[in-house]
Amino acid sequence: MKIPKVLYIDIMIFRLLFISLIAINISSNEIKEYKARYSYDTEEISIKGIRKLEKINQDYVLSFNARNMLAKMSFTSTFSMENENITTKNYEIKIRPKFIKRDQQIIFDYENKLLSSLGRHLWSKDLDLYTKAFDPLNAQIQIRSNLLRGMKEFSIQLVEIKNGEIEENFYSIDSEQVCVNNDKKYNCLVLKRLRKEEGRETLYFVAPELDYMFLKIIDTGPERIQTLELIEILSFG
Repeated sequence: MKIPKVLYIDIMIFRLLFISLIAINISSNEIKEYKARYSYDTEEISIKGIRKLEKINQDYVLSFNARNMLAKMSFTSTFSMENENITTKNYEIKIRPKFIKRDQQIIFDYENKLLSSLGRHLWSKDLDLYTKAFDPLNAQIQIRSNLLRGMKEFSIQLVEIKNGEIEENFYSIDSEQVCVNNDKKYNCLVLKRLRKEEGRETLYFVAPELDYMFLKIIDTGPERIQTLELIEILSFG
């Protein structure tokens, strides 16, 4: 049966509009590149630095570089990201307090199915290609991606940097709260991660109007309390 020309044109227009809507939806769920100044505080150290997400060639790099009079630290995650699909490639830590050196690099070798660590913690593990594992930095990109897609509860497989074990971490929206940053108020969601076996709780304060950017992270464990807090956004999108 031959489709009338007018009807055929209508069908084609509908298909194009449908494809455009899908593309817009995918685009709206993408994490924008940004650059922001954060403070990192524990009982032992207080330091300020730059956290930046940027695209370099075909990969994305999320980094945090900070320094004070006594220490210099750098955390860098390299990964690919296509829509919500993140593939971890490399995670590197460089810490230079005045009196100690604690560098570490975690390499995801998909060709040889090997997950390995060099530096402070030396280990090597078989890499399960069917388990999507994240490092401590790009897991935060996955968190934001999940929230952008409307997820209220989810889990993420996270590499333990000390021994290479893959641990499943569970997250859920705990509450809502007004956050203030640079005299601007944001309606924040508070996301909770609880690791009962370690006696550890992490709270993420995220701003939906900033694509769920982290305004504050409070990690409370038996040994210390760590806080990462946004000071100012330098660029966004």
